[in-house]
Amino acid sequence: MNILFPENLLPREILPKMIPFLEPENILLLTGARQTGKTSLLYLLIKHLLNNDIPPFQIVYLDMENIYDFSLLQNLKDYNEFQQILKDKGVDSRKRVFVFIDEVQHLDKPSSFLKYLHDHYKPGLKFIVTGSSSLEIKKKFTDRLTGRIYSFVIKPLSFREFLEFKKEKDLAEIISNFNLHFWICAKHPEEDFKKISQIHKRRLNALLKEYLIFGGYPAVSLQENPLIKQRDLQEIYSLYIRRDIKDIGQINDVSGYNNLVFLLCLQIGNLVKEQELAVSSGLSRPTVKKYLFLLENTYVLKLVRPFFTNKRKEITKTPKVFFEDVGLRNGAINNFDPLNQRMDKGAIIENFVFSQLSKENDFSQKIGFWRSQAKNEVDFIWQENINKPYPIEVKTNYSSRQPFPPGLKGFINLYQPSRGFIVHLGEPDFLSFKKTKIHVLPAWAI
Repeated sequence: MNILFPENLLPREILPKMIPFLEPENILLLTGARQTGKTSLLYLLIKHLLNNDIPPFQIVYLDMENIYDFSLLQNLKDYNEFQQILKDKGVDSRKRVFVFIDEVQHLDKPSSFLKYLHDHYKPGLKFIVTGSSSLEIKKKFTDRLTGRIYSFVIKPLSFREFLEFKKEKDLAEIISNFNLHFWICAKHPEEDFKKISQIHKRRLNALLKEYLIFGGYPAVSLQENPLIKQRDLQEIYSLYIRRDIKDIGQINDVSGYNNLVFLLCLQIGNLVKEQELAVSSGLSRPTVKKYLFLLENTYVLKLVRPFFTNKRKEITKTPKVFFEDVGLRNGAINNFDPLNQRMDKGAIIENFVFSQLSKENDFSQKIGFWRSQAKNEVDFIWQENINKPYPIEVKTNYSSRQPFPPGLKGFINLYQPSRGFIVHLGEPDFLSFKKTKIHVLPAWAI
């Protein structure tokens, strides 16, 4: 193994969840957008193996964006010859070999390559591979790999991870237990907030405002200079959304595609109406549908579906749109103004809440929103199970002196949840409405 590790690799919350899957024989696949840290996680997995007494010569790393490594695999006439490549790299074929392949989707036939070697040489060969697009992976990974893959989606940093990257370990520790599941179960949540000093709260609020503008891409988070952050985000947008995804989707109407992305950036938190988007972007409705599918499957955005039961008063099946990373969205519209100067700050906070919830054990399928025929609306509904929906309303600021949100009131009247939540940029508070406990939470605590 000949790898030059970057200095001071920072851990990710997903790493401990991946480590147990190094032992089984199945292929370990990491997917996600560009620049979300997949390669760094490969390095961290390699370091874990080295720290657990796996000899360096039993670990092979191949980068498919390196022309030499790519040619080695792309030009194989017989997949059995891969064993000779490993021997040339010094491995002992009598012992287990861990093969790391970065950006495996660049190979013409990654599915055939992995299936053949996995089936013929397991458990002696353990493959750990990355790919930057679920759509491209789906196109090139055929059904023949079904049952042979453990897959993980690597997303931008959560706010807690962002604090770690900013070397704010004390703040990261303070919020380490805070998530929606904690607040659902907490018996005396006010006690947890009493332990946090005003100095720490102010620092959390300041860093949250930075995160809401620049997002959680790891390399961007490590930068201190705002101008460099802006440039980096615009580069990611240009290379990934404008070039890579355009090529993956074989997009011919580049102007219409770019118009659509810009319109979606302006619509975060709003209903996605395909016909309206078609008229505004100059695309046909089927093309809008195709591009929405493309953007969702390349981890740019997420379409959140409505919470549905059989009750007739809930009407719409139209989804809402959110970006996986609000910094990338701000880069796409070239707006990095501070939060207090923005007309879209409410939408940004709502997008933040979505991204935090979607990173919570990747339970994005549990997130919906609610809208009744009477036009009562709740921003998010979190479903622990079909019988336990929890409403979450997002505000810029909220106090008990303000009217109780009508959407929240309507949902509680209908479903009687044990907990409801209002997330905002202000102080915590604990209220009740009928028999439902209402937790008013600062956004950094969600």
